[in-house]
Amino acid sequence: ISACLVGSEMCIRDRYIMDRFLPSRIEKCPLIDALIEFRFEAAIAKSAVFGVIYNLIRNDYRGNVINLPILQIPEQIREVDPNLKFKPLYRIEGDKFIIQIGYDVLSISSKMPYVGWPEFSQHSLSLINKIIQEGIIKRVSRLGHRYINFFRGDITNSLTMSFSMTEKYVSENLLIRTDVRDGNFMNTLQFANNANYRPNPNTSEIVGSLIDIDTSREYSDNFFIENREQEINMAHECEKKLFFSLLKPTFLETLNPTFEK
Repeated sequence: ISACLVGSEMCIRDRYIMDRFLPSRIEKCPLIDALIEFRFEAAIAKSAVFGVIYNLIRNDYRGNVINLPILQIPEQIREVDPNLKFKPLYRIEGDKFIIQIGYDVLSISSKMPYVGWPEFSQHSLSLINKIIQEGIIKRVSRLGHRYINFFRGDITNSLTMSFSMTEKYVSENLLIRTDVRDGNFMNTLQFANNANYRPNPNTSEIVGSLIDIDTSREYSDNFFIENREQEINMAHECEKKLFFSLLKPTFLETLNPTFEK
């Protein structure tokens, strides 16, 4: 079995993208989730993190505080399990955004339809600025920027990725996961051509293709705090370059892209 992403460590073909500007937007936006996550070391007692952050943001987030199911797991277990340690514990919805908070993690999601990067990034930057200025955290240890895109039907043949199996075998349900480095950032790319998506509780499930890109960088010092706006924008650029490099030009045109210098 072989999988190919032409051009980077696993081969990403982005010659088309490099020859022209990246789209500033696409009319037929496939986004179903957009998230920015900050993992941090707290400068105050962990048990006080949520309350202090909530007091800072309560004017922007007037929805009810929802206790997430992970709170039912004892703290001692959550703290030693790497799969649970950075999971958020509380969720609050605002008009356009959803925030989730844990002892050492903060994530901001855009409600759908997506508000667009300028508004999303500025809102996220404003929140992290407040938290840093309040002295709640010592440092940010990881920045994560994740976009999940859903397309109706199987778009495998419309991508620059290629996948092949040994002779006489045909793959029907394809699931690919790979890590692709771009400078200081790591992109974790997942693709599935037989994913189920329910737009809302009152609609039936749709079968289609999923492109999930989680772009991240880890920090061992105060670099993020001192360069936070630049780092947030660079994570977005890395994710955006990889996403558009995956789409064949003919397929990208069907999404009605807008290019700006």
